[in-house]
Amino acid sequence: MTLFSANSSVQAACTNVHRPMGGIEGLREVHDDVGRLSVSAFPAAMIKDMSMTRAAVPACYVLADHCTAYIGETGNIGRRLSDHYRDQSKSFAREVYVISGYEGAWFDTTAALYLQYRLTKIAEQAGLVDIMKGANPQVLELPSHRRASLDIFVEHGERLLFDAGCRVLRSNFASQRRPVVEADAVGLDDAGPMQIGVVATPPVGSELELVYGDLWARGYPTPEGFVVLAGSEVRSTVNPSAPQIVDTRRDELMDAEALVAIPGVQDRQRLCVAVRFPSAAIAAKVVTGAHVDSSKWQPPRYPRPILIAA
Repeated sequence: MTLFSANSSVQAACTNVHRPMGGIEGLREVHDDVGRLSVSAFPAAMIKDMSMTRAAVPACYVLADHCTAYIGETGNIGRRLSDHYRDQSKSFAREVYVISGYEGAWFDTTAALYLQYRLTKIAEQAGLVDIMKGANPQVLELPSHRRASLDIFVEHGERLLFDAGCRVLRSNFASQRRPVVEADAVGLDDAGPMQIGVVATPPVGSELELVYGDLWARGYPTPEGFVVLAGSEVRSTVNPSAPQIVDTRRDELMDAEALVAIPGVQDRQRLCVAVRFPSAAIAAKVVTGAHVDSSKWQPPRYPRPILIAA
């Protein structure tokens, strides 16, 4: 039964959703009876339970939460997802969508690379979520007949991903991307003085959160610059592309004993006092150790409730 009149001008399609483990939000295997692709969708927490033998196949995949996605490719999806599971920068992922061959021989690494490139472009053009990238997807030089076949994979893959619940490429909802906050306007020259141990009282509604992997940091703009609150985490590593001033600021924080170790954690330290930077941009660079800008400071997507007790 359908609620709408049939339209003979379009080609109807049917998708099968198999739940081999039962339940609702767990593993879903999505395919149709005429295509060569299958999409496996499951919570990121299930990665640790994958069969490494069965998952030793080429695939294109999507790691996603409500507002961010990472689109990758691999010759061994089990090994690659296991690596991501241990990677703190991928801890944002809540759902995993794996595009592979319904039969093993129907999908190879060339197909995985092609889908990664095309799906990344589609996702960026859709603008529904922020796309996290490692290395830029490769543009493959392929003969026209091979490209024509892989374009059909892209079309089928999009449909299967949507039916599996992925809203990275297409959605009937509005964009879930975080609004960009133009915080640079309140800052001064990045080389200006940094004040360590300031009294920090964010005005109501002014507090921003850092959006960089799973690094936890909070701050707010002031007329004199940008204050990073005590308790914020500072990434231990400084990227080679970061400006020299990042190392200078880090040395000042260490000399002032403003950074303390986090027990059991090696890749970050914690600010034990609030610090005022001359701009939001340099605050983001020092905290992340990367060449980033002020757009990394954004309104909290899920503000924490405040309990007021008498």
